[in-house]
Amino acid sequence: MFPLRRAAISLSIAAALAGLGGPAGAPVLAASHVFVVRSTSDQPDRRVGDGVCDASRSSATRVCTLRAAIMEANASPDTDRIRFAIAGGTDSWKTIRPASALPIITAPLIIDGTTQKGARVNTAVAGTSARMRVVLDGSRAGSVPGLQATARVTIRGLAISRFARGIQLSGGADGSRILGDFIGVDRTGKLDLGNSGSGILVNARGVRIGSAVRAERNLISGNGSAGVSLGIAARGAVIQGSLIGTARDGQRAVPNDGSGIFVTGSSGHLIGGQFAGQGNVIRSNRGAGVDIIAIRSPSLDLTPRNVQVLGNSISRNSGLGIDLGGDGVTRNDRVPDPDGGPNRLQNRPVVTSAVIGASNTRIMGTLASGRKRAYRIELFQSDAGDAEGRAFLGSVGVRTHRDGTTTWSFRPGAGLAAGTIITATATDITRQETSEFSAPRTVRER
Repeated sequence: MFPLRRAAISLSIAAALAGLGGPAGAPVLAASHVFVVRSTSDQPDRRVGDGVCDASRSSATRVCTLRAAIMEANASPDTDRIRFAIAGGTDSWKTIRPASALPIITAPLIIDGTTQKGARVNTAVAGTSARMRVVLDGSRAGSVPGLQATARVTIRGLAISRFARGIQLSGGADGSRILGDFIGVDRTGKLDLGNSGSGILVNARGVRIGSAVRAERNLISGNGSAGVSLGIAARGAVIQGSLIGTARDGQRAVPNDGSGIFVTGSSGHLIGGQFAGQGNVIRSNRGAGVDIIAIRSPSLDLTPRNVQVLGNSISRNSGLGIDLGGDGVTRNDRVPDPDGGPNRLQNRPVVTSAVIGASNTRIMGTLASGRKRAYRIELFQSDAGDAEGRAFLGSVGVRTHRDGTTTWSFRPGAGLAAGTIITATATDITRQETSEFSAPRTVRER
């Protein structure tokens, strides 16, 4: 394992253990509010708890800053909203540079950067056409997260960079949503302005990062550790439709220095999905595409289970496309695949042949795993010298026999040229656990 990768994994594990709590709540009001940020300045609220976002020191004028808006929102038990109407031209962006950590979000809140003039959500099929008009820049804040929450939060349409972590969701932030943001890149989505640690750190339940909806596609690149870290207190996270390790075009490399997605000691996550638009592009990261790591000590055993990795485009990462255990290729073991590691070290399928026939290509293979169990075999086109899965081709369902083995056959919808590289994964349908990628197989003519 290279020194850079060891350092990135250590930093990811440290991040996964961080941010598990927060301070006590502020005084509470009885109604929800909409606070409109009209200034890029950083002053605190003048009178917390009065339901008015006002950071001015004069009763003659009212100035609502992001810091003041969060302070007021924390004083209300209902779901408040923060919108933006910072003065200036439609085509200009607005940069907020906090001088210290912003308040931890301790009450339900929606922060919507798409409300600023000139902002635009993504409509592109590939890459992202989103236009960010609110930039949260941590270059003056010190080693602190950009936005951190211990209550349910939706963060939409912001560019967040140059913090210790872009977004940190801790206990109490269950059900939070990160939608349509740029995390670790500049407002254009082209330049690396990475947060020094993970782009997003999750230690909460039921968090959604992106979706199949194009407008909710995130760009998470350029960060100093993993793009997304799912820590030991995370459960049931869903990561979909996002670009992780690329520029806005979904192609050019803007790598995260660790893995694209780093799962540490937590379970029940879905990365990608079975339906159109749910797959992520996880490309060019300096660790694995998806790392799934156990935390073990004499007094602690946190082994990830039930992590599905489905329908993604995973390619050109420095480590494996999917790495169960963070230790390189996991060799298949004997039937009935009895391992106890991350995802129970689900055995990989074997692609035995890929042959161009008279009318189409037929890909065949085997799987040796649990006895009389159902599996989803996913097929991918890979790049030469890169045994990952750049282009998802489709899937086939199989069931193993009493001896734990089965054969499978797949015909892609479009013909494949001779020389195309094929890989595959296996997902236990009942346990919802995905294997590493198979060894590659080259398509040949009959």
